[in-house]
Amino acid sequence: MADSLGVARPDQVPVFIPVRDRLTPLLELLDWLTAAGHDEIWLIDNASSWTPMVEFLASTSHRVVHAGANVGHRSPWLTGAVQRHAHDRAYVVSDPDVIPDEDCPLDATVHLAGLLATYPEIDKIGLGLRIDDLPDHYPLAEAVRSWEARFWTDEIAPGVFRADVDTTFALYRPMRRRAREDRALRTGAPYRARHLPWYSDPNALSEEDRYYRDHADASVSNWDRSELPRWKQRWMAARHDAGVDPASTTTPH
Repeated sequence: MADSLGVARPDQVPVFIPVRDRLTPLLELLDWLTAAGHDEIWLIDNASSWTPMVEFLASTSHRVVHAGANVGHRSPWLTGAVQRHAHDRAYVVSDPDVIPDEDCPLDATVHLAGLLATYPEIDKIGLGLRIDDLPDHYPLAEAVRSWEARFWTDEIAPGVFRADVDTTFALYRPMRRRAREDRALRTGAPYRARHLPWYSDPNALSEEDRYYRDHADASVSNWDRSELPRWKQRWMAARHDAGVDPASTTTPH
């Protein structure tokens, strides 16, 4: 049965993915989306120059919109792709390196749509990001846990958390105005995802990873580096000075 948003099946929901150079996680996300039944997928290219990505974008059966420059994670809206192609439908936006985990049901989009219908004041709802299994070899693991722990504290219903959402995997309500990051929810298990940069080993980077890091815009990419940007360091320091130490927090099971 469709909810009040008209979403009964994943194939009713267009998906918009901003991409730049990093192909391997994108292919993993596309495999999951295809398995889930999504067949309208828009790849918003932020001026990729990594040859395998350029070749993939030239040959893929998915729809491609070329931004012409690296306009970042807001490219689905800045290029007008959402406005032109969502057509007043609920839609998904996801970074290409956010992958539903192995326990996430394939009906995730329909589940998120049901929650959007339940909470009409919410603009968007995303999959919760796991922080309970970050590897020791990732140098910013403690910083990630500190940053993300606050998003797992306000459980307003079983498996539903009031938490900001940027462009991690989320379903958006059809609307004309811009969705607010703080008018959002995240889901708990089993509807969770992994942000793949949090699992990378800086001592074992692939050629693709090295190329991406060498060509990434520092103002756009925050976690693909050896240290946090200064504004996040200041935020962490303020939390520490206030006596907040969430480093041991794990996501609920």
